[in-house]
Amino acid sequence: MENSLSIIENNSKPIGKSDTTGLNIYNSFKASSGFNYMVGMREINDLLIIEQVAEGTAITYLSGILLYHKPNKQLIKEIKVKKGVRYSRQVVVNLVSKSLLEFLIHASKVEKANLNVKVAKQFINESLDCCYFELSRKTVLEWAKSVGILKG
Repeated sequence: MENSLSIIENNSKPIGKSDTTGLNIYNSFKASSGFNYMVGMREINDLLIIEQVAEGTAITYLSGILLYHKPNKQLIKEIKVKKGVRYSRQVVVNLVSKSLLEFLIHASKVEKANLNVKVAKQFINESLDCCYFELSRKTVLEWAKSVGILKG
């Protein structure tokens, strides 16, 4: 994950897109174990979600997640991922949502800021859902139209 900040600071361009994860890949290397390790990124408004993934022949693991505030390139949160956690977009969404909300609640208490937790949770969840699943929903609707099971 140490290369993740350089991705942001240098305004790097993705080197590809992972078919398995849907991530825009910025760094990748093949280990002697046979796993392909990748660092990829997604954007939600001013939030950058950097995912570290280990992809094998028949399995993909989530290795870590970093959350950055894009404008000032500041690390917001590092989310530790236990060894052996299988990758899925929903797993990442759940980890980011829980961690970001907990950190936001903690920060607002420390800074004595007024936070509407219900509104914050709804905003975080809707933003993550859009980022991780909107393209899939559009794709399945296009497919349904193409085969004639959806009109309009």
